[in-house]
Amino acid sequence: MLLSFLGYATGYGQLNSYKYVIVPIRFQDFKNDNQFRTSTLVKYLFTNEGFNTVYSNNLPDELRKDPCLGLRAELIDKSSLFLTKTQISLTDCNGVVVLTSQDGRSKSKDYEQSYREAISEAFGSYRGLNYKYKPVEEEAETAKPITVSFKNDIKSLESETQKEVGPKEGNTISEPDKKLDIPVQPGLPLSKEKGVLYAQPVDGGYQLVDTTPKVVYLLKSTSSPDVFLVNKDGKNGVIFKNDDKWFIEMDEKGGKAKELNIKF
Repeated sequence: MLLSFLGYATGYGQLNSYKYVIVPIRFQDFKNDNQFRTSTLVKYLFTNEGFNTVYSNNLPDELRKDPCLGLRAELIDKSSLFLTKTQISLTDCNGVVVLTSQDGRSKSKDYEQSYREAISEAFGSYRGLNYKYKPVEEEAETAKPITVSFKNDIKSLESETQKEVGPKEGNTISEPDKKLDIPVQPGLPLSKEKGVLYAQPVDGGYQLVDTTPKVVYLLKSTSSPDVFLVNKDGKNGVIFKNDDKWFIEMDEKGGKAKELNIKF
């Protein structure tokens, strides 16, 4: 999972800058054009998700003049004797991988069916991204930082938390801007553990809250329950689970995965 989704950290925020997705007539891991209808299926899936998709042998004039308007789709075949396994990546005009999908798998003995199943599963990483092409200049003008207010949530949680925990000295909520010694998620046990973040469901995902209380991260759900897209201070990233631990990696130079203590 770690290797499959690191591409989201740098790719998700840039995706809207590309106008086209280019689908090769023959993927590099295959011997024949559109073998097992792989090119047809990949083009259909991207088109169905709102991407402007073209075949590599039928490029529009503006894309021939400026290849950097498009991302090239590549189907990576990682199959073994008894298992069909694929990944779908998107590469820019400089050969840099912008996004890489999860692995898609199938055990079907029919080749065309097994590749259809594996490709469809791998493409789950690209569903729900709400892609919409915006030229770089337009993105710069319209991009605004996300702001979140937590005060209303604290007021609504006050009565529920009292019911769950009961009155206890040092563990009461009096004003939203005062520091809390209890978790802000109703039903969770009391904790003074440093660095712990509590996940609260919101539309489209979760918000991670510390005990200040303050919203630290906004999480957008993906097709995988163990992977979330995240926005922090105008930067995009990914939060993912690996070996029962949660990690975050942001879209920044030299960025490394950092472990988080999240309680759902």
